Amino acid sequence: MILDTYMYLDYKEAREGLTVNEILKELEEHPDYGGGGIHQGEYTVLKEAARNPEIGEMVLYCQSNHMGFDSGTAACTFKNPKENSYYVVYRGTGDGEWPDNGIGMTSTATMQQERALSYFEEVVEALELGEQDHLVVTGHSKGGNKAQFVTMETRYGELIDVCYSVDGQGFSEKAIERWQEKYGEEEYEKRREKLYGIHGENDYVSVLGNPVIPENHIRYVKTPVEKSNFAGYHDIKYMFAALVYDKAAKSYVTAFGGRKNSDVKGRGELGSYAAALSAQVMELKAEQRDGCAEVVMQMMEAFGGEKKKGLNGERLTLSDLKDFTFQGIPLIAGSFLEKEEGKRLLQAIRHKESFSGGLSGTIRLLTDDAILRRQAQNVEALSESLKKLTEKIRETADGIPLYMKGHDGIYHSIKLSAIELDKRNRDLLRIAEFVGSAAQKYRKWNEQW
Repeated sequence: MILDTYMYLDYKEAREGLTVNEILKELEEHPDYGGGGIHQGEYTVLKEAARNPEIGEMVLYCQSNHMGFDSGTAACTFKNPKENSYYVVYRGTGDGEWPDNGIGMTSTATMQQERALSYFEEVVEALELGEQDHLVVTGHSKGGNKAQFVTMETRYGELIDVCYSVDGQGFSEKAIERWQEKYGEEEYEKRREKLYGIHGENDYVSVLGNPVIPENHIRYVKTPVEKSNFAGYHDIKYMFAALVYDKAAKSYVTAFGGRKNSDVKGRGELGSYAAALSAQVMELKAEQRDGCAEVVMQMMEAFGGEKKKGLNGERLTLSDLKDFTFQGIPLIAGSFLEKEEGKRLLQAIRHKESFSGGLSGTIRLLTDDAILRRQAQNVEALSESLKKLTEKIRETADGIPLYMKGHDGIYHSIKLSAIELDKRNRDLLRIAEFVGSAAQKYRKWNEQW
């Protein structure tokens, strides 16, 4: 987990062969690290942990950015010089990689997963790793997903001793079915047994997709995060954090250390809600799930990354937006009202002092279903107008004299236009039907709650 945290330093200038302590020394006065900047939290975790020589003397090798890999494939390898122990480490979602996460919810493999596999196998061959070596694969978030993928997919699977996925998401049913068919049940289970999950108690990424990590191999870690810091629930450094009372400020502040927090019994309110919502999303048809996932991931890319499209050119389509509007939004709204996990999360949000306590008071979904009904009526009226226009176009086509119907294809072009308008009209009717149905559901929810 310390090495996973190292990846978020994003220190691409580190030289091969340096120890963790030597790298930290270089960053001691850097304004972004030891100087108190954007990566001070990660730097502090590493500096405290590196007091342990077993960590501080780890040697850096095989940085992916030195091997010709793209910016999303951020990985490196560490060696314990006193043992034949190697750690292949993947960082979380890089700039431009968010759409690739969505593709992984429906595909057998993604381009970034395949690149992570290529990196691993190049490292095995370059360092001439063998059965005499102790080999660990690990990563946080998407890095954890890549670590799992590599362990399940590589032709060097027998060399991997263990995989630790920290807050790493799962896979599509297609990916799991492919591995089961590829290996057979015995070999499939043998590879799964090497997978271990370490998840934050309120992490919302590890619950995505279908898990391949055995349930009894998963641990949950205490993550003290202020409720307003949503990103912190998925930030690995908060697994090394504590809330400390500052007498001068007369308030609690976050302090980072070099030891992992204690384990907890299970997920917290946010983690439980995210798991329940993810299970509902995975029940959608693959094409609808793909659209919902792509919209969410592209939004994450727009908010958090420099790229406005995926690393491999992925872009949103109108179909994706339709799936998210008609499937994703009602599903999310309903999950807060109809699922116990959603109710408990709302309660936790309302009571700042604690994540526990029963649901009190009344929750209302303040939606004006009358507006939705009017929208449905407007779409139906538009459909009727389009129907009349289509009839006039057909009448015009039929009124063309027989001797002109073959001239320059005018007749057939007009007929094709009418056919195309019929298709658009059917789309409008489906939209009107959906909006009307949504209005009925919202009215029912408002009456109930």
